This record gives sequence, structure tokens and C-alpha cells, in this order.
Amino acid sequence: MTSEHRRQCRAALWHWQLIERQPGPETECWAHALRQTAAYYERDPIRAGILEQRYRRHLTEEQVQDKLHIGRTTYQKANTDLLSTLAVYAARDGLL
Repeated sequence: MTSEHRRQCRAALWHWQLIERQPGPETECWAHALRQTAAYYERDPIRAGILEQRYRRHLTEEQVQDKLHIGRTTYQKANTDLLSTLAVYAARDGLL
């Protein structure tokens, strides 16, 4: 994943709610990739928690770490996993 891909995935995660509401082929593909990522991690409490707390509720990294009772390293690893998974789904849909 390039730094540009990482940036696009972060932006999609951050603007998830807006993407879900906007019609159009590209936003629909991003929405699909975001839903697939969420479904993939729905049984993983840390990654699902980061998706919900950080990217849907827009809490700070520190607030998310406190809520999930995890450290910075665990947060960073899980967040990297989320970005990578989203990138795979986005690439399948031709977004990256």
C-alpha cells in the first residue's frame, strides 16, 4: 500500500457517514468496501471498537485507547490492519 492509498483509506474511514449518504458510483464502491471491512472485523472487539469509536464517533486516539483499554502500540497495529483490509476491498472495487 502506498502512502497515497493509506491517505485515501484514512479519508474514507473518517468520512464514512458522509460516504454512506452520498449517491454515486465511486461513493457506493467506498461504502461497500467500508461495510465489508466492518463485517470482516465484527467479531474482533479491538478493531470493531476502533471502527466505531474513532471513525464513526470521531473520538480521539487517546479516548479510543481508554474506552477499549488498550495501549498505543495495540491501537496502532489494529489501525494499520484496518487500513490494509480496507485497501484490499477498495482495490477489488477498482478504487485504488
